[in-house]
Amino acid sequence: MKTCRFSPVMAAACLATAAMAQQSGGELIEESLRRHAQPTHVYEEQALVLTDRQGQNSLRTARYYALRDADGSRSLRVIETPADAKGAAIYVARNARGGARQGTAAFSPVFGSSFSVADLDEEQPRDFRYERDGDHDLDRVPHYVVRAIPATPAGERMAGYHERQLYLRKDNLFVSRIDYRHRDGRLVKRQTFRDPRPDEAGAWRPGMILMEDLRDGGRALLKVERRVHSPDYVPAALFMGLRIQP
Repeated sequence: MKTCRFSPVMAAACLATAAMAQQSGGELIEESLRRHAQPTHVYEEQALVLTDRQGQNSLRTARYYALRDADGSRSLRVIETPADAKGAAIYVARNARGGARQGTAAFSPVFGSSFSVADLDEEQPRDFRYERDGDHDLDRVPHYVVRAIPATPAGERMAGYHERQLYLRKDNLFVSRIDYRHRDGRLVKRQTFRDPRPDEAGAWRPGMILMEDLRDGGRALLKVERRVHSPDYVPAALFMGLRIQP
């Protein structure tokens, strides 16, 4: 009779997986954020392809800058094309001590797309309560499912949905998909994170993000054409004096 033997690495992986299976929804989200934390400096060149219900496409290109330091986080998204929209910007800043937010309203659409500003922002655990849901396979990959419910009625009204379902890969806790649901259970939007790859620190980053609006049939595909993690591309002076109105 053969005896199955596990290497120390395999045994540790099994133990880690078993431990995650027992974690609460909030603990899974916190661990996902820790594993895939954003670098201190992010520069991206992005293409945003919008598709309406008739199947007509339009294109916007933009530059994205993000900075994290002891004072908090700041991000800036600026349109490059089309020419008549060049310079339109979305700015979000958060204070490191209290998390106070300023800048473009979280529920504002991103350059006329079905993305809201909050949809492209990092998860904010203080704004939600999390509950585990049944596990689910996406494209044969096992996922944990966590429900995220706005912590206050005001937060739900601003978001325009009752809850989100976040699908986290069991092997690395990367978020593959987010479903947005109305209070009656109807699916209103679906966000899918595509072409994920590990960066230099081992954290996974999506190459594309698709948002499908099930209410009006619109779609928005955000493609990252170029990504650089370097302070040379994101100088702190870039954010000085920014006071972009909602």
